[in-house]
Amino acid sequence: MDEKRKAYLKQYKKHYQAKRVNLTLSPDEYREFLREAKNTKLTTYVKNLALAGLHSQTVIPENLETELKTLRFAIRNIANNVNQIAHYSNLVRMVSTANENNLLQHIKQLEEAVEEYTKGKINQRKNDN
Repeated sequence: MDEKRKAYLKQYKKHYQAKRVNLTLSPDEYREFLREAKNTKLTTYVKNLALAGLHSQTVIPENLETELKTLRFAIRNIANNVNQIAHYSNLVRMVSTANENNLLQHIKQLEEAVEEYTKGKINQRKNDN
């Protein structure tokens, strides 16, 4: 093999090849992680937790994620209805700008309530463990 190819492969392996990391857990820690991972492979679950922690993100449990999807869908429907009201009010000039702003304020409050609910559920889950 020529020297350029060897150098190229060395650089490639240094930057692009996956690295293996070993982690040692006590039996209790292992069972706890296994219980939390549920339908996910344990290594995938631990990796996702580590990456989320590295990027200061929160891992949302699957059941809570399902609830959030339902809430997001409802909020988007409400926002769509508000958009339709605004469009209609522009056509007939019956709804004032203050009323439109009031509707938008309510949507903002709803989004904040969902965010607080989510944080509370995650904190409650942490405290339960």
